[in-house]
Amino acid sequence: MKRFINVLIVLMLSVSVSFAAEPDPDLAKERQIGRKAIEQIEKEWPLTKDPAIESKLELILNHLEPFMERRIDWEIRLVKTEEMNAFCLPGGFIFFTTGIIDTLKTDSELAAVMAHEMIHADRKHSLRMAAESNKVTLGALAVMLLSGGAAAPIILAQVAQVAITSSYTMELEVEADRLGLDALIKSGYSPTGMITLFEHFMYEEYKQPIHEYGIYMNHPNTPKRLDAAVKILHDRNIPIERKYPLGILRTDIKESTTDIRLMVDGITVVSGSNISENKNIITRIREALDKYLQAELAPYDLHIMNGALYIGNHFTAGNVKGITSPEDIRKNLMKAINNARAKFPTSKFFK
Repeated sequence: MKRFINVLIVLMLSVSVSFAAEPDPDLAKERQIGRKAIEQIEKEWPLTKDPAIESKLELILNHLEPFMERRIDWEIRLVKTEEMNAFCLPGGFIFFTTGIIDTLKTDSELAAVMAHEMIHADRKHSLRMAAESNKVTLGALAVMLLSGGAAAPIILAQVAQVAITSSYTMELEVEADRLGLDALIKSGYSPTGMITLFEHFMYEEYKQPIHEYGIYMNHPNTPKRLDAAVKILHDRNIPIERKYPLGILRTDIKESTTDIRLMVDGITVVSGSNISENKNIITRIREALDKYLQAELAPYDLHIMNGALYIGNHFTAGNVKGITSPEDIRKNLMKAINNARAKFPTSKFFK
């Protein structure tokens, strides 16, 4: 990464600034900056094509785009590297590494990354930082860039470096988190994806304490950003439900000619002979688990009352002859919950 930044700075110092006339002058300048940075990225990093991944990312982008402030002609590119990184250059050029694609579990987590990076470009964060560091207004910064003077290529390199390494101020990172969380909520993605995203970053820090962190290079602040996101959801009375962005506690029904089983993450929690009555009962239990079973449940939330199993105040399973008893269903569900939690040791499920 350091070698790439050095080469990028040399490149930016060696080019003159010229912006093509487009309907939105600000956006035209931003896209020119982005294009100049892309030229070097494509030389230094191995871009890759994966139609399935690109289609998924495009779909996520299309869901989020209506909730951005500006209409930007967004473009997505994939970089083949194990490094966990994503960034958005001025003008709407979004890069995802295959490393972060492989690490994140669901569309909700990818959407959390996407929304955060889109906000950076949508609100001109890298340009705002460059203006502040050069002690000028955004308008004056535009004049400097348009002038083609000696300072212009230096500022271009500065803008690109901020975007690529995510070296934004804490204030701008918090703004991108907050507005990105708004976009997640409005677009229908699980906002808990933002929570599990930060928890992934913290887990990677525990595993690799010395590393270039790309999107989360300011990882010492990740706990603060996590706490801020949790507070926003609590203040809005939005429950934190990690099973959706983590892809855990998924139910499935398996049938043979003789028996039927309800499974959670591959663990059989209910079984019985494959007859119509049992199938109807097990289907209703599955519906209850899909709705109410969460990784954040405390043991007392899964309880037996009058011989029936309840999740909180919600009836889940009764005592029916020929299928698993409510007591054993509870034991099986606790095993599934504990196994799911164990996969994510840094997640504070009871916070």
